[in-house]
Amino acid sequence: MKRAGRAEDLHQLTRVSREFTYARSLDDILDLAVEQAARLLESEKAVLLLADDDGLLSVRAAIGVDSEVVERFRHPASEALVSRLRGLLGANIAGGFVGVPLVSQGKVVGLLATVRPDGLPASDDDEWLLAALADQVAAPLENARLARQLASSALLADNVRLYEAEREARIVAETALREAEAARDAALQADKSKTSFLAAMSHELRTPLNAIGGYVELLEMGLRGPITPEQADDLKRIKASQGHLLRLITEVLDYARLGSGHAQVSFDDVELNEVLREAEMMTIPQARARGLEYVYTPLSCNVVVRADPYRLRQIVLNLLTNAIKFTEPGGAIRMTCELVDATSGDERNVRISVQDTGRGIPPDQIDGIWQPFVQVGRKLNQPGEGVGLGLAISRDLSRRLGGELSAVSEPGHGSVFTLTLPVLRGGR
Repeated sequence: MKRAGRAEDLHQLTRVSREFTYARSLDDILDLAVEQAARLLESEKAVLLLADDDGLLSVRAAIGVDSEVVERFRHPASEALVSRLRGLLGANIAGGFVGVPLVSQGKVVGLLATVRPDGLPASDDDEWLLAALADQVAAPLENARLARQLASSALLADNVRLYEAEREARIVAETALREAEAARDAALQADKSKTSFLAAMSHELRTPLNAIGGYVELLEMGLRGPITPEQADDLKRIKASQGHLLRLITEVLDYARLGSGHAQVSFDDVELNEVLREAEMMTIPQARARGLEYVYTPLSCNVVVRADPYRLRQIVLNLLTNAIKFTEPGGAIRMTCELVDATSGDERNVRISVQDTGRGIPPDQIDGIWQPFVQVGRKLNQPGEGVGLGLAISRDLSRRLGGELSAVSEPGHGSVFTLTLPVLRGGR
């Protein structure tokens, strides 16, 4: 069969060049190249090989060749390559085989090969035509290679930027960690210094205050001579002020110790009624002195809790003295105790409630009463009402004992403070 003339071949090459221009990917270019090679040379078999990074040629596109054979084909660009290609494309094709190199940037990067049908010998025009097609393929191949290099460079640049960003973030994080550790160490050291300072000041302040109390007692006993009624009243005021200062010092020291974790809590089996009776005996004189009604309703049975007896008594005394302090004369203080079921399991809790008829606490200030140095409604002309540490200390101690301290209040109708503790035994 006679092929078309040279003019028609040139026309076909021009059309193929346009098709290469519109090809969207490297694979499209390679497939188009072997299709046009087979069409131009009127062949049933055509292959296009490209060199990989190891210099081996492998088939990247093929027509009329077994795909399994194509997958296995790997061969260096040597004299034996033609024999391998003839084996790839079929036997007895010595006269019909045509192969031309693919050249990009002056370097052989692959091979385009075909075989004439029925073993027809290839002519010089066939080789010229296939070489012209190979030249058409070279430019798109170079563009694809450059695109891959640009993509690789962009990926490398992205990886470098990512690495630098990660490195900078790691440096920032490590710096922040070191600064946080240094700040923590400084805070621990400052807290330790604060506790040591407060302990030393407490000792230094208590010594002269105790001396003042001792001399007041000597004067009251008349050991320094008789005193007038007016002097006796003054001595009572001095003694009351001395006791108030001692309580303030004790509160500040307790708060410092609790905040630094140095406060000692010693657990023991505590009979609750006994602790509550002791607290009642210590606060009844204060209530009566302010003209308050005092009512205590104890438990009807003996209940034992696991707690620190000194700290438990301290909490109850804080609640009672607070109620007395913020209740106007003629009001009432009530302390009640009741057993309730726990929220889960068979355990039981005990609730110790202290209720007063004082001025109450506004709803927007109820959460702030647990903060240190906070007193609701405190005025500058009321210097004798403490420093606002009692409730902060009491809630902290309550939680250390495994319980909770809560409050409900309504302005003008007083407040109820409730200490809840788990029952160890009794009360059934």
